[in-house]
Amino acid sequence: MGILRTLWTLRNVVIVVATPLLLLPLLLNGSKQSSAGFCLILMAVYWATEVFPIAVTALLPVMLFPMTGLMTGKAVSMTYITDSSMLFVGGLIMAAAVEHWNIHKRIALKLLLIIGTEPTRLMIGMMLPSWFLSMWTSNIATTAMMCPIADALLKELQRGEAGAIEEGCEEEQLQNHNLKQLDPCETDLDTEVVVDSTRHEEVYTSPQRTRLKPSKEHIQLAKAMTISIAYAANIGGTTTITGCASNIILKGLADEIFQERGLTSPISFGTWLVLGFPVSLLIFITLFLWLTLYFRGCSSFKKKGIRSEGIRDFIKGQYKALGPVTFPEIMVITLFIILIILWVSRDLGGAGGWGNLFKKKYVTDSAAPTLVSVLLFLIPANLPAFFKSKNRPLVVKPLLTWRTVHDKVPWGLFLLFGGGFALAQGCKESGLSESIREALTVFKELPVWLTSMLVALLTSFITEVVTNTATCTLVLPIIAQLALGIGVNPLYLMIPTAVATSYAFMLPVATPPNAMVYVLGYYSMTEMIRSGCVMNILSVFILTLGVNTWGAEYFSLRTLPVEFSDLEVTTVMSLNSTVTIAT
Repeated sequence: MGILRTLWTLRNVVIVVATPLLLLPLLLNGSKQSSAGFCLILMAVYWATEVFPIAVTALLPVMLFPMTGLMTGKAVSMTYITDSSMLFVGGLIMAAAVEHWNIHKRIALKLLLIIGTEPTRLMIGMMLPSWFLSMWTSNIATTAMMCPIADALLKELQRGEAGAIEEGCEEEQLQNHNLKQLDPCETDLDTEVVVDSTRHEEVYTSPQRTRLKPSKEHIQLAKAMTISIAYAANIGGTTTITGCASNIILKGLADEIFQERGLTSPISFGTWLVLGFPVSLLIFITLFLWLTLYFRGCSSFKKKGIRSEGIRDFIKGQYKALGPVTFPEIMVITLFIILIILWVSRDLGGAGGWGNLFKKKYVTDSAAPTLVSVLLFLIPANLPAFFKSKNRPLVVKPLLTWRTVHDKVPWGLFLLFGGGFALAQGCKESGLSESIREALTVFKELPVWLTSMLVALLTSFITEVVTNTATCTLVLPIIAQLALGIGVNPLYLMIPTAVATSYAFMLPVATPPNAMVYVLGYYSMTEMIRSGCVMNILSVFILTLGVNTWGAEYFSLRTLPVEFSDLEVTTVMSLNSTVTIAT
C-alpha cells in the first residue's frame, strides 16, 4: 500500500516519464509517420491527464518536431500565431472592456428586472443573461458573475419564506390565545413566553427563527437556477465564432485546409451566425423545457407566501449600486455595437460588404476587433471631466489599460491554439494525415448525417473528462481527414465535432462553469450526470439537425469543391442524395 500511495502522489512524474518510454518503439521506427504518431499520442496523453498545464503541453512541438526531424524550429514557430488567433485576441480585449466597466452585470440585472422576480421566472432570468453574455465574453467570466447574483437571490427568497412562516405562526397564535397549544410551526420556530409582573399573566411575544430548513420547493428552485447558469453559458458560447475557443480552432483549421487549395474558407463571423444562432437558440429553449420537466414542472417552483416585491427591491438595490450609466460605459457599448456591425457587414456573401473595398482576401475578421481594441486604448475614460472642469486633470486615463487586459485575457489559450495548429501541420508534413485518411475510409458505407451525429456524440462525451479546447485540438484534424477520406466537404464533419466540445453538461470537471455551480452545494454529482446526459444527447441531435438542413444548404456542405478533386473518392451517399464534385 505504501508503494501505491507513493506512486499516486508522484503520478504526474510517472506519467511524464513512462509515456515516452512506452512510445519509444514508434520513435525508433525511423519513419516520419511514426515520429509524428509519437508526438501526437504523447501530447494527447499529457493533455488528457493534465500533468502539465495544457498551454505548456502545447509548446512541446517546438522541441519535439525539430528533434524528430519533422519540421524546422522556424517552421513550427510560425504556426503558433494565425489570423484566427488575432481574431480571438481582439474579441477577448473587447470582452475585457465590458467586464472592466461592469456592463455585463448591468445587463444581467436589467434583464432580471424586465423578466420578473416571481420564482417561476427566476430560472429563465438566470439563463437569458448567461446565454447572451457568453456569446461575447468568456463563459467563465459570465458564470463567475451570475453565480453570486443567483446565490444572493436564493438567500433572499429563503428569508422571505421564513418571514411568511413567522407571520403565519404569529397570526394563528394571536387568534387562539392559547399558549399551551403547540403550533405546527414550532418545529422550525422557537416561541418565547414572558411573564408580565404587573398583570400577573403570560404574554406571547413574536416567534424568533432559529433554524429554518429550506423547503423541498426551495431546494428544487435553487438547483434549477444554478445549473441553468452553467448550461446556458456553455450553450451561449457556441453562438458566435469568438464565443468559445473551439470555434476559433475550427476556423483556424478550416482556413488552413481551404487556403491550401486556393479557396477562401466559408466560415466567418457573419456566416457562422446563420448556423450558430438558430442552433444555440433551439438548444436554449430545449434546456428550459428539460429543466422545467426535470424539476417536476414550473408549479413546483411556486412558493406560497414569498414576497416577490422583496426580491425585486433587492435586484433594484444591486442595480442602483452600479450608479448611473457613465461615459466610459456608453463608449464601450458604442464600440461593441460598431464591432458587431463591422463583423457582420465585412462579407455579406453575394451582396458584397466593406471588405470588398480592399484587395481581395487581404482583410479578414481580425481587422475589425483590432481597430476597436486600438480605440479602447486611445479614447479617454474621463473625457467629459477634462472639458468641463476648469482644473483639467493632468492624466488622461483610457477606457482600457494594458494591466486590465493582462489580468483578464487568458493568454495560455493562444499557446494552445498554436500547439494544435503545429500538431496538424506536423501530421501533414510527415504523411500521417494521409494514413489516417485511408484508415478512416471504413466509414464510407455510413450515411454522412449519421457519421456527423456519431462523431459529435462521441466528442461530447470525451469532453466530459478532457477539456474542450484540448479535445478539439486533438480530434478536429483527425475528423478533417475522415471527411476527406470518405469524399465529403470537410466542414460537414468538422462543424458538429467542434461545436459538440461545448456540450459538456454531465460532470463538474467538464467545464469551469459546471465546476463553479457544483461548488455552491445545491447540486450533487449524481443529479448533474442525470440531467446532463439528457442535455448532451438532445444538444447533439439539434446540432445534427441544423448542420444537415439549413447549415448544409448555406455552407454547401453536400458539394465537394473541385479543388479537392485530388481525392480518389469522389462520391458518397448522403441524405438519400449524392455528394458531387463541383464543376
